[in-house]
Order: sequence, then structure tokens, then C-alpha cells
Amino acid sequence: MAGQTDNHSQDWTKLSYFAWLKIAVVIVGAVFLVYRCFLPFCAEYVFREAYNFEARQNWTGAVQKYRQAWKFAPWETYYLTGLGRIYENQARAAATAEEKLALTKQAEEVYDWCLKISPTNPWYVIRKGEIYGLYAEMESDPQKKMDLLQQREEKILVAAELDKNNAIFQMSAGNIYLGKNDYAKAQEYYDHSLIIDDRTGEAYLRLAEIAAVRRENARQREIAEAWLSKIPDDINAHLYLGQLYDAAGQNGEALQLYKNAAQLDKSSETAFRLLGSACYRAQEWRNMEIAYNRLTAIQPGNADYYVYKAQAQIRQAKMREALSALETALTLRPGDANIQNSINTVKAQIK
Repeated sequence: MAGQTDNHSQDWTKLSYFAWLKIAVVIVGAVFLVYRCFLPFCAEYVFREAYNFEARQNWTGAVQKYRQAWKFAPWETYYLTGLGRIYENQARAAATAEEKLALTKQAEEVYDWCLKISPTNPWYVIRKGEIYGLYAEMESDPQKKMDLLQQREEKILVAAELDKNNAIFQMSAGNIYLGKNDYAKAQEYYDHSLIIDDRTGEAYLRLAEIAAVRRENARQREIAEAWLSKIPDDINAHLYLGQLYDAAGQNGEALQLYKNAAQLDKSSETAFRLLGSACYRAQEWRNMEIAYNRLTAIQPGNADYYVYKAQAQIRQAKMREALSALETALTLRPGDANIQNSINTVKAQIK
């Protein structure tokens, strides 16, 4: 009714100082909560920007964005792995000792923070181990270097214990023992790696190396054949087994493996070099020419590859092509008497 006061209305002019203070605290608290809820979205956004920068190899932009993500969500260690990795890689490629030290310290800062939040995460543990390795590379004092390398080894072994179902950590631990010539212990880790993932190519390689040291030739070959059987698309399996076959006099089998390897990776200098040599022994002159022609494309500054290509061409009576290859070799190795003699011989045959 008119003239009556609304009992539910609030006369704000009559609020006390403490009442206004309570209202202000509630408003500030609400704003803060909204801000905190918004932070993860900000962190995710700049993290994606950092990832894109890294994909384009814009390391400065990536570092800036990763650090922003760290600021927005310091509890989310996932955002920091990329930052630590960049600092590590830059430290390994640093041109000066001062730059390498500064970058190593920055990487260490990142991993220490990750370990503070997640002390039993094996990924952060093993990365901290590699930081000790970087410090060891820079240390001139023999005892301090030894201590740092010992700390590195301890971290790697701890990581392997923390996650026994990760082949990467098991391989890293195996490599520690292999470096100490403790072949039995190394073999345990490599065998376990293959139980976890039987397509771990490095495990086969290391086991084969151990068998070679022990002069267990049959086992070495057995491991190499298993490697190729499990990972037929691994070029190194073809090359390793091919060289074992070559050593055993099974040149035909070796040649086929080298051909397979060259097909798997047309940029592999090792594959084409072994193929070229095998073709020479098998007197497959056309294939030898193809192999060394490919090698001259991979390493155009290697005079020997032009010489070997010329040899294959001479066997096929391709004298003009051989002369061109030899002349290129001579420009790469001026004054070489053997190459000059070969050029003279080919010119005489062309006439």
C-alpha cells in the first residue's frame, strides 16, 4: 500500500563500515575465484601457441609461450616438458661454455620444479639425471666430474625402478651397465625391454654386441635374425645382419639385405656404400653404378664415390660416362696421380 515502507528493501546509506568491508571481501574473493578458474584456459591457449612455435623451430617464441603457460598454471608439469627439452637441446648445441652453463641451469630450474610437484615421475627423474650429465661435460675437476656422472647414473637407475614397464627407461639402465662392462646386468635390462616391446631395435643391437664381445657368434646371428624378423622395416637390422652374412661368406644373402636397406632409406650413405661394395664382389656392374651414383648425390664432395662409379661404368664399356666421373673426382682431389692415370687410360680407349 502507498505510504508503507517495504520491509525487504535495504537502506545502503545505513550500512556500517564493517558491513561494507564484508561486501568488498566477498566481491574481491569472487573476482579472484573467477580469475583462477580462467587461468587453466589461458595456460592451454598459450601452450598450444608454444607448441606451434616449436613445430616451426621458433625457439625464442616457444620459450616465451611455455614460460607464460608455466606462470598461468604452475601446477601443470605437462606444460613444462617442452620448455625443459628446448633448454636442454640448446645447451648441447651452445657455442660457448658460458651459454651452455646458463641454458643448463634454466633446464635444471624447470625439472626441479617438476620434481617438486611430482617427485616420483620417472620422466622428470631421468631428465634431472641428464642435467647432471651436462654439468659433467663442463666440469674440469676429475673428482667432481666423476661425482656428477655417478649422480646421473643413479637418477637413470631410479627412473628404471619407478617404471619397469617402460622400455626407454630399461634401455637407459642397460646402457649404464654396458658402459661399465657389466654384461650380465645389461643383458637383464635389454631382455626386459624386449619383453615390454619386442620392436625395440636398440635392444637387439646391444644384445648382439654383448654376444660379439663374448664371442658367441651363433647367438649374435640369432639375435640379428630375430631383430630383422620383428622389425623388417628397420634399416639397421638389414645392415647389421648383412655384415654378419658377409663375414660368414654368405655374400648373396648379404647383397640382398643391402638392397633391401637401400630401398628402405634412399638417403642412407651406409646402406649404399655397403651395397656398392657388395655389387663389386658380385660383379653386378649396373647395380654398382646405381649405388655409387646415388652416393655421389648424397655426398657430392667425396672423390672416391666418383672413382668407384667410373670403375663400374668402365666394366660396362661406358667410357665417356666413366671419363666424366673421373674428371669430377680429379676436381675434388687435384693432383691425384691415380685418378689422372685412370683418366689417361680411359681417354686412350675412347680414341
